[in-house]
Amino acid sequence: MQMNNQQNEHVYFVNQLYRDFLLPQILGDDNEAILYWVGKRIARKYDLTSYDDVNDFFAVTEFGTLTKLKEKRATILFELTGQNVVDRLNSGSHEFSLEAGIIAEAIQKETGRTTECELTIDDKKKKVTLTACLD
Repeated sequence: MQMNNQQNEHVYFVNQLYRDFLLPQILGDDNEAILYWVGKRIARKYDLTSYDDVNDFFAVTEFGTLTKLKEKRATILFELTGQNVVDRLNSGSHEFSLEAGIIAEAIQKETGRTTECELTIDDKKKKVTLTACLD
């Protein structure tokens, strides 16, 4: 059990190092936009074509637990939670554009409709709400 915790801490540290420190230093003011488009590319590379695919991918990469909350004709509402989300928010990171891009591309593939994804961070509840907006 301790070995698993050490592995989880290592994955979190590597993610935090790259996502919350290194990339913002390199990308500067364009960090958010570039990470969003990189997320879309990741979804294409790993053939993420549905909510289930994204959910599994987020579990493997330890991005957090993705839950579909509500689906309407033009929007799908998701919630991203979990210890890594809490840890990132507690460390001051509010950058979840990569996840938004992944969701946008996967939902676009699943529905066949142009999709963009917006995010809202709830610091009090330590969760991220992502809204996929379909054309």
